[in-house]
Amino acid sequence: MIHIPRSIVSRLAALGPTLALLGLVATLHAALPAQADDERRETAQDHLRDGVASGRIKSLAELRRTVLARVPGDIVSARVEQEHGLELYEFRVLRADGRLVEVEVDARTGEIREIEND
Repeated sequence: MIHIPRSIVSRLAALGPTLALLGLVATLHAALPAQADDERRETAQDHLRDGVASGRIKSLAELRRTVLARVPGDIVSARVEQEHGLELYEFRVLRADGRLVEVEVDARTGEIREIEND
């Protein structure tokens, strides 16, 4: 279900029936892709949460510690991806020397699979 704020509905109604309908269609068109993205994101997050709870994959906190022990710095981003049936985390670490290093970690084992730009 898509929720359209009352303030938008009242502004559209003031435009007259034809323009209001066009405005509503445009609003719905813009909202649908965002809602689909949100649902995919929730499904992926649920999958990860279930994997951590079952012990199938390592927690993000544990993987962060592993990465920082190998590549000291500040983690500026982390994302999960599936590649060849493996769940992998890709961390981007900003080192003290200003170099951005990408670290790929197997989410199941915690094994660092690749370090780029080291």
